[in-house]
Amino acid sequence: MSDDSHGKGGTHLGADEVALVIKADGAATLCLPDYDDDDEVPRHTLFLVALMNKMEDEEWVDEIISEILPDDDDD
Repeated sequence: MSDDSHGKGGTHLGADEVALVIKADGAATLCLPDYDDDDEVPRHTLFLVALMNKMEDEEWVDEIISEILPDDDDD
């Protein structure tokens, strides 16, 4: 069976899939399935929700980005 979830028209999520989408302009969208009140939400889904909340903190975002970029000390 082939996976046709990504093609020229973009990526298509299944009804039970989660995605954090960052557009070219930096706008973020969290795509979530419809959960019932008594559903157990998967741990990594909760992590993405927490990340979306934390992304409001520009200092935190800059700190995280600085951890993955090379140091400029050698310039």
